[in-house]
Amino acid sequence: MKTVNPLTDLAGKLGSVQNPARYLGGEYGQIKKESGDLIFALAFPDLYEIAMSNLAVKVLYDGLNRLSGIRCERVFAPAPDFEALLRSNAIPLYTLESGIPIVNTDIVGVSIGYEPGINGLLSILDTGGVPLETKDRKEGDPIVIAGGCGVTNPLPFSRFIDAFFIGESEAGLYDLVELLGERKKAGATRSDLLSIIADHPAIWTSEKNSLRKNNQVCTRRAVLSNFGSLDGADRQVCFPVPNLRIVQDHGAVEIMRGCPNGCRFCHAGMYYRPQRSKDPARILEDVDYLVNRGGYREISLLSLSSGDYGEIDSLLETLISRYSKQNVSFQLPSLKVNTFTLPILEKLARVRKSGLTFAVETPVDGWQRSVNKDVYRQQILDILFEAKKRGWNKAKFYFMVGLPIDETEQSEEAAIVEFLLDVQAKTRIQCIVNVGTFIPKPHTPYQWEAQLSMEESKRKLDYIYQNLPRAKFKVSTHNPFGSFLEAVLSRGDERVGELVLKAYQRGCRLDAWDDWAKPEIWKEVFAEADWDVEAETIRERKIDEPLPWDGVSLGPTKIFLARERERSRLEIRTDPCSPDCPDPCGVCNRDVSVFQTGKIDKMTPENLEQSEILQEDSDERYRVILSFAKHDAAPYIPHLALLEIWYKAFSRSGLPVVYSEGFNPIPRLELAESMSLGIASEDEVASFMLFKKPDSEEAIMNLLNDSLPESLRVQRVLVYFLSNKVKRKSLSVFLWGNKFSYKFLSSDWCTTVLEDERIKAFIQETEGMEFEDKTDTSIVLTIPFAADRKFRDLMMEVTGKPWHEYTAITKLRSIAHNPRLPEANDFFTVYSSIAQENLNAKESS
Repeated sequence: MKTVNPLTDLAGKLGSVQNPARYLGGEYGQIKKESGDLIFALAFPDLYEIAMSNLAVKVLYDGLNRLSGIRCERVFAPAPDFEALLRSNAIPLYTLESGIPIVNTDIVGVSIGYEPGINGLLSILDTGGVPLETKDRKEGDPIVIAGGCGVTNPLPFSRFIDAFFIGESEAGLYDLVELLGERKKAGATRSDLLSIIADHPAIWTSEKNSLRKNNQVCTRRAVLSNFGSLDGADRQVCFPVPNLRIVQDHGAVEIMRGCPNGCRFCHAGMYYRPQRSKDPARILEDVDYLVNRGGYREISLLSLSSGDYGEIDSLLETLISRYSKQNVSFQLPSLKVNTFTLPILEKLARVRKSGLTFAVETPVDGWQRSVNKDVYRQQILDILFEAKKRGWNKAKFYFMVGLPIDETEQSEEAAIVEFLLDVQAKTRIQCIVNVGTFIPKPHTPYQWEAQLSMEESKRKLDYIYQNLPRAKFKVSTHNPFGSFLEAVLSRGDERVGELVLKAYQRGCRLDAWDDWAKPEIWKEVFAEADWDVEAETIRERKIDEPLPWDGVSLGPTKIFLARERERSRLEIRTDPCSPDCPDPCGVCNRDVSVFQTGKIDKMTPENLEQSEILQEDSDERYRVILSFAKHDAAPYIPHLALLEIWYKAFSRSGLPVVYSEGFNPIPRLELAESMSLGIASEDEVASFMLFKKPDSEEAIMNLLNDSLPESLRVQRVLVYFLSNKVKRKSLSVFLWGNKFSYKFLSSDWCTTVLEDERIKAFIQETEGMEFEDKTDTSIVLTIPFAADRKFRDLMMEVTGKPWHEYTAITKLRSIAHNPRLPEANDFFTVYSSIAQENLNAKESS
């Protein structure tokens, strides 16, 4: 099989796209199998920074690669600039691990959590050489399977996706894929595999849609019954660890799946029912794994409503005590107001102070009961008064317009403004406000409701924006068209597929990104449709009307949803889910039920054992100077992302690294310089400090190399004692310059650069700059640091092109200069002298 190596196949061109590391793989913890019975391309329909923030991607990657015959590799949506680069070079989109063209895989499995991601999937398929429409795929083409919250109404996407897996992957997907691998090894054809897939009870295919038309459920959501138990099928995951700074670069522990609260607008709440809490012992194991194997220092305790975890206070106290010496902080990103206590916030703020976030949604108490929430104004005021006393000075508020509430006495936009003005006046806190438009999602009690028109949505949002003073409020609103597009894709039927295809073919990509969204194309496509897209999308549905998504059951019955809709109109709350629930929704049965955690003994020695690791118990400090190489993908890793890779490597290594003081402690790491993107190196120099004497310099090198991606290799280490009698100087103080290798694509390029009079004059005028080992296509250049970037800029002025298009640059040596030494040297020579000075000071004291 012919594979793609972007470092060679796109040599000289990667530097022309934004964040080329998105497309290179090579992360710490990636799994690269040499072969497999079935190749599974795990896709995510958005950029790397979003995909690698998604827990489902890592869960699927880990679970599928644990199957012996399955070779699972990742592929994410290309940004438009990289898509154009691939097309212009006739190179197909490929998997990150091995460069397998997507068309040469057996299955493309995509996790879609947000309906507008569909164009991201189309760009993956199209750029990867896979026919976009199911009808055009033949034997040898991949089978496309989709799952996730965004496909519980499969009809709008059925034109492009062969099969839809509804539910939780641990509850059936892995077994299905393993079976497919066995059958493929035995000689099964693509058609044979499709038949096996279609027979699975959690799979929806177009052929099953006839059952929906006969008022039959054709697909039932797969639910993991033993999630979170000590013998549960779910596993903690953290690999691969990204090479870029991503949107949510936290270790994530799913402490609870499902939510007990039953907010009537919440699609995720219905999708993940019932509430299942993870055993506390499992959570401790999972956090240990994320910190010690993943290297994470920020851990998010995830669920739809983390405050409803039964022992959340004890759990937090245990975790914080356990990691108090390792600068690990914890976050609870989903806290209900009635579980939002100041003691919890104070625990979270011991290492890094968390923000205050209130998902109010709608501001009137009666409206709160309608949507089955209980976020009341006085509760929020009480929390804010206490928070201000403890140092918090800002809070974030989320609202929606368009909820099915009674606006007879007051409009919702006016009520939102009044609520916020009152809260701000009483608390004097800075308010960050985010307001979106309600979308009546499938499988919720509001699935029959109407949605605001774009015009009405804009009017309400503008009113809120214009009536909140800028000095006290930072207000952002969702684009009404974006909410409408999401509604089209989540509430539509088969006709939507044609709209999606036309919009994609006309250039729509990554619709969730303001930088790339093209609403004018979508509007043009909607206007050309032979049906009224807006009227059909936003209209109220009749209670007995067949709905496009009726063939899929998430568990809760339509009778339950209709009953909840009626309770909403009467402003009656429904109690949270519980093992003896008085209002059964239909999801629980003899195999699946609400599971709530037992108690945790927070102060046992076993639970606190981790806190004894890496305790700074002396004033001694040791400085480490190291040299490391950057090869393969590493030259394309931006500077700040490189620092984060080192921080995680320190955590994995277990080295007693000294952290900074203050609000956000980080390892006291220093790099001698920040190189331009795309420049490889044989000799980058870094420094950090330890608070315990290491066993040996070789031990440090081995620990770090075991903890870094393979494209970063530590090659030399020097450790010395730091005396407080010797002033500590940074690496940059001694940086003189570098020795580089420039390899040109041809002799013509080499001649163009080196024979130009401006280049000759620059070399003559720059003290210390010299050439050696010149050939027809390469030079070795020694240049002072201050002249380095200027020289490359002059090359681009001479050639009229970026340097990366015609030369490959490698740093061969970092050059240091200490005025006390006779000539320029490497850093180890300089710091060996300084090490001796510190040792002499120690011995004389």
